[in-house]
Amino acid sequence: MVLSFGEVLMDCFPDRNVIGGAPFNVAVHLRRLGEEAGIITKVGEDELGLEIQSTLARERLTAQLQVDQNYPTGRVDVTLDKGQPSYFIHKGCGWEFIAVDEIQPPNFFVFGSLALFFENNKQSFKKYRNQFNETLFVCDLNLREPFYDKNTIDLCLNATDILKINDEELSYLSSEYQVDEVVDWLKIEFDIHKIILTEGAKGATLFWDDQIISCPVNSVKNIKDTVGAGDSFTSLFLHGVINKLPLELSMQRAADFAGMICQTSGAVPTDLSIYEKFKF
Repeated sequence: MVLSFGEVLMDCFPDRNVIGGAPFNVAVHLRRLGEEAGIITKVGEDELGLEIQSTLARERLTAQLQVDQNYPTGRVDVTLDKGQPSYFIHKGCGWEFIAVDEIQPPNFFVFGSLALFFENNKQSFKKYRNQFNETLFVCDLNLREPFYDKNTIDLCLNATDILKINDEELSYLSSEYQVDEVVDWLKIEFDIHKIILTEGAKGATLFWDDQIISCPVNSVKNIKDTVGAGDSFTSLFLHGVINKLPLELSMQRAADFAGMICQTSGAVPTDLSIYEKFKF
């Protein structure tokens, strides 16, 4: 069982609106790949909230869906420049106030910095982290300005068993914490010994205990946008780990899946046949 914690919101593109948020994307990908997956989030008591409730039910996600009577469902305005997304995240939304529910401990608990920027979510997350002693906590750092600070990043890193970061986040950590060898520093300072580093077209590198595995990226043609590429990589890699596939194969398949997602519009494809070739 994989549980995602955090924001589910409406991604508002110039030409369409789609449900998104990294926790949602990861949960949907895993469920479509055949894994048991769910999400802990909060929406508003409004039409967007009802649409999200309907979507979670349709995707057969085990949802811990809370409804806030005081704050609306989250929205983010997405603009694209040559396929590269920029985000404007609206504040004062339901997902900033996720409460703690009584749930069975999952095998994996996926989270990121965006939801944990808000104090209420920090406290809820800490309770889950303390309760789930046998769970592996998977952090996609996913820094989104201005919704992060050192306190939030420290919380994420201290709670992490498996960390996924990209090259821009690696550079930020190097500058903010004044360290040169960030991967070694993460191992020593935060006891993180499973790190996935993605570098766009340059490929990805896995630091898994004592192993270092480099993964080149096949050339991707007809890129429409890169929205959710990192989420798709995380999902497919976890799919491989759950099914005990060799790490090299899990990494390569994750890179191929992310490339496939870049050839579709948005983070979650409407063509479900895409998933068949990536199931293990």
